[in-house]
Amino acid sequence: MNKEIVFQEIESLIRSMDFIQEEQAFIKRKLSSFLENIVMHDFIEWAEDLQLQIINRETAIKLLKSDIVTLRNKVKATKSINSIIDASLVLDFKKYKQQVVYLENEFILWKNEVNERFEAIPT
Repeated sequence: MNKEIVFQEIESLIRSMDFIQEEQAFIKRKLSSFLENIVMHDFIEWAEDLQLQIINRETAIKLLKSDIVTLRNKVKATKSINSIIDASLVLDFKKYKQQVVYLENEFILWKNEVNERFEAIPT
């Protein structure tokens, strides 16, 4: 084979490889943009929202638990006649019980939604 023809063929092979590299770089940028702007952005927003929900739930639980512990201490300190406690303490107990039941039910629904979302994330 002629040296000039081989040289031209080699240059053609190099241009072909350069073209492939440029196209791959374009696809890589497009994929990165897609992941960053669509998939990742949505996931990051969801993760941030989920974290905020967790923080809010933890705050609500801490506040309610503190109120219930205070009620427990009041019940312990209160003198009772025939094991009957003050009506206001009973009202507080019922109120807190209702709030705990609400939190439990709401948590189960929330947890199921979160688990479904986690299962939908491709790994």
